[in-house]
Amino acid sequence: MVQIEWIEKYLTEAEQMMYNNQVKEGLELLDSLLYDEPGYGSLHNHIGWAYLYYTSDTNRAELHLTMAIRFEELFAPPYLHLGVLYIRLGRYKDAITFLERGLSKHQPNRVALLQHIAQAYELLGEWGQAIKAYKAAMLASVVEHEIDSLTANIKRCRKKRVMLFLSGNKERSYKSV
Repeated sequence: MVQIEWIEKYLTEAEQMMYNNQVKEGLELLDSLLYDEPGYGSLHNHIGWAYLYYTSDTNRAELHLTMAIRFEELFAPPYLHLGVLYIRLGRYKDAITFLERGLSKHQPNRVALLQHIAQAYELLGEWGQAIKAYKAAMLASVVEHEIDSLTANIKRCRKKRVMLFLSGNKERSYKSV
């Protein structure tokens, strides 16, 4: 991915604004950059990220994250953020699709992508697949608290699987449990 240094400086500034609860100002800065570089994938990723995590405007988040992918297909972060968005919207299969695509992109955050894949499978009631993805995330991590959290997630999935088995229920989604 080719980086435009002067825009990256402003992206960092806008991120800091978001962290400092200056959401409106940060979004205004990001939006103003669109006039200079409307086809810059990292800019669209930042705008989508901001709308996803700091507003309730999921439509704009989705728009900008998909634009980020369109303009910079090999850039991994928008795949992660789009996956998170689809999990929030209950579109678990779409989430898995984008999260899995993100794994093959340039410098992906493997632990986060795999963890969210596991969450989507868990929310679908596919606990075996969820456990498999949580284990893969564990193998990709060297951070003790991440591994502890992933271990707890695996235990939770195993409990759900046992609960389903003991209930005799054949349905594998939360709607029927």
